[in-house]
Amino acid sequence: MSLEIAVIGLGAMGGAVLRAALDTGVLSPGSVGLVDPDPSRTRAFEDLGCRPLSLAEAANAPRILLAVKPQLFPEVATSLHSTHGRRLAISVMAGLRSSRIAAALGPDTAVVRTMPNTPAAIRLGVTAIAPGPGASDDDLEWTRRLFTAVGSVVDLDESHFHAVTAVSGSGPAWVFHLAESWITAGIAQGLPADVAERLVIDTIFGAASLLRQGDRSPSDLRAAVTSRGGTTAAGLAAVDAAGFQNAIHEMIAAATARGRELDA
Repeated sequence: MSLEIAVIGLGAMGGAVLRAALDTGVLSPGSVGLVDPDPSRTRAFEDLGCRPLSLAEAANAPRILLAVKPQLFPEVATSLHSTHGRRLAISVMAGLRSSRIAAALGPDTAVVRTMPNTPAAIRLGVTAIAPGPGASDDDLEWTRRLFTAVGSVVDLDESHFHAVTAVSGSGPAWVFHLAESWITAGIAQGLPADVAERLVIDTIFGAASLLRQGDRSPSDLRAAVTSRGGTTAAGLAAVDAAGFQNAIHEMIAAATARGRELDA
């Protein structure tokens, strides 16, 4: 079977995307090449029929999934120049503009930039994709199919990617931090630690599931459980007085600004 894509980097994100693409039939094992310095990461995929490659061999694949740490990309790019015509590079590297990737890989490389998040590991991620230099509609459609295997996909202009990184890329950390504080608060009110953890995690899961149904907006759902003068109203009044909404805005703004700094 001819090589369809070379996956460079089989860490948490690269491994999750490849595993889901193979499991859902988006990719066939024999069409996938692997590049990773850690044999323990490639072994399970090799057992399925994927092919280990050198960087020089991967350079000639028609598509390359760049799933290495951004700081390693300049070194990797030196081995990825190709003389075999047009190819597509799909990047999951945070903070690296598609124009920088295209410049490093050569004029025959089209680029699609993506920003998935860690729930991709359980196929509940959300991935923003944006066309970079030379990317065609077919390139975007192929990328959508690949990342639909790990969750939902949103099309955006790349100019929004710093905000995307702050909102969804870093987003799981915001939820985990909320859960930590919420659990601690429950314990402070006398709940056993294991009970507080279960109540918080299942409440977040259930509330997120209601949101995902899309029948009602977050504001409508909040209003539906907030009776005038009740416990929910008292709690919301306290958190609003403490500056909850302002803190959320500052959190997203700070993460967005940091992304711009790293991309400078």
